[in-house]
Amino acid sequence: MNLKSYQFILAAGLFYGLSFPPINFHLLIFFSFVILIDIILKSKNLKQVISRSYLVFLTAGLLGISWIALSGMRENADAFLIVGGVFVIVVYPLFFIPPMILFYLINKNLSLTKFRSVTLMIFPFLWTGFEYLQTKGQINFPWLFAGNSQSYNLSKIQYIDYTGVFGVSFWICVISVFIYYLIIKLSSKEWRLLSLKSITVISVIILIYFIPEIYNTAFKRSYSDTGKIKIGIIQPNVDPWKKWSGKQNDLIQSYIEQINQIHSEHSDVKLILLPETALPYYFRERHFEERYLALKNTCDSINVPLLIGTPDLLYYEDQLNAPDDAKIMKSNGMKYDTYNSAVLFEPGKDKEAFQRHEKIKLVIGSERMPYQEILPFTKSLVEWGVGLSSWQIGRDTNIFELKDGTKFNTAICYESVYPEFFADFVNRGADFSVIITNDGWWGKFFGTYQHNRFAVFRAIENRRWIARCANTGISDFIDPEGNFYEETQINEKASIVFNAGLRHEKTFYTMNGDLFSKVSLLTGILLFAFSYLLRKKKANPRD
Repeated sequence: MNLKSYQFILAAGLFYGLSFPPINFHLLIFFSFVILIDIILKSKNLKQVISRSYLVFLTAGLLGISWIALSGMRENADAFLIVGGVFVIVVYPLFFIPPMILFYLINKNLSLTKFRSVTLMIFPFLWTGFEYLQTKGQINFPWLFAGNSQSYNLSKIQYIDYTGVFGVSFWICVISVFIYYLIIKLSSKEWRLLSLKSITVISVIILIYFIPEIYNTAFKRSYSDTGKIKIGIIQPNVDPWKKWSGKQNDLIQSYIEQINQIHSEHSDVKLILLPETALPYYFRERHFEERYLALKNTCDSINVPLLIGTPDLLYYEDQLNAPDDAKIMKSNGMKYDTYNSAVLFEPGKDKEAFQRHEKIKLVIGSERMPYQEILPFTKSLVEWGVGLSSWQIGRDTNIFELKDGTKFNTAICYESVYPEFFADFVNRGADFSVIITNDGWWGKFFGTYQHNRFAVFRAIENRRWIARCANTGISDFIDPEGNFYEETQINEKASIVFNAGLRHEKTFYTMNGDLFSKVSLLTGILLFAFSYLLRKKKANPRD
């Protein structure tokens, strides 16, 4: 590749990476795709397609997700983050190569047929379909979706209660295709800027860009709250590296002080949230009975349920049928497993009767090795010193129910970036949603801001209020149109209270999930097959 090719690759990657929070340059993603399409269509062979695509998204990753590795350089941080972060940056670009390969092959197949002009319009289907595939299986990192770049652009994403975030990706791709087509025609001098054809395409681009606003005006629906619930959020701002070995009695006492403060100032609060792994120990174990009782007595005294993130431990009653990747006690050989859980401490109930949700979407490499149930020996490759190693996959997406019948779902950290997975919670009857997380690992790096902003899509897709509780920030409330309330700062100890709305009505997306992106994937694959058959027929006209 010559210097000009590298410049284009660098520009495409930089524009893509700069499109994501907290840098509010969301318009750059259109130009990233324009350059990317040009790079792929001008590639001479598959080797160039693969290498150029990889370099584009490697560059994008250095901007968009380098926070993982950089976090490992913070004080007290585990060096594992540096290694893991570099690994993600190097491997993640591979997820974006398949749609580029298919796009190149489709263009090659159709180049000598009368359908060559439709090649560009296939691109949005391929891209959207393969973004959807990034949410499946245990080896994935669904982070830099094109649609996620528009989290600040609320007026452009309200229609995702039908399509999900992938509908935004599709919209971006369609606009980019038309921009590319216009540039090609003008640069080749086939069209003049003020010719009828140019003006027509420009008009189409403008129309498509403003279609979301037209939708908002013409089809705006009223999602009325059926009630309100006052929720308290505790942001304890505890160093995630120190709390596992620190003075845990002091930690619990600090929680209790914040809980009592919220209740004394808001006696009508109905639910109080604490973040992911707020308890750095297995609270149901007898050894931690004193700490458990301190929290439980507080819960009983104020008569308010507490949703608390905590590790949880399960001993297998049937040791012979325990999973192959189960953990084994060194002292007695008993098989057990640990879970990253959310537990609802309820007034008057025993800890064995508490409602709980066990995290299902576990962070690859740090919380669990992918497919370790098939390759149990790999679980020992992940050994953190902060209680995060080798979690077991949760068994169900549980819905929590309060005494008055109000229901809510809880996503733990990373689970909030899986659109269809989150919608499945809501579809089971959640009246509002909760996200508990510990983004303290990332400090003020981009990941903390991105994780918070991406929750906007879950709120709009399902038209549900979200209460987001983070250990070191950002904690806030998000309404069904993506607006933020009571947003905290990063690295501050805070307590916030807000009246969140309750809603029963389900959106099309809540009930049908990623139907739009599944159709896009199927369409892209069928069009690829069609292009292959056309090419074969062209090569063998007598067949």
